[in-house]
Amino acid sequence: MENHEIELQVAPMSDETMDYLDTLFSVCKRFNTDYYHATQKERDFIDAVASHEYQLKKAREKGQQRASVPPFLGIVRSERSDHMPA
Repeated sequence: MENHEIELQVAPMSDETMDYLDTLFSVCKRFNTDYYHATQKERDFIDAVASHEYQLKKAREKGQQRASVPPFLGIVRSERSDHMPA
């Protein structure tokens, strides 16, 4: 048998991915949840909160209002809240 070297290349994560992960793990910390040992139901909730917060953060950076981001889990926002900065 010939001795072959296997080359493995790992691409670095994008800044956007790293930013989302920062949001995800801060949500885990806030809810005192270990994502890797959480139940599927807990993970789904953490994912939903992190996704919503990340979208709000991006909208805030662009100077948009909350109305530009879909409401959390479909909960209807007040009109006043929709017109607030994200």
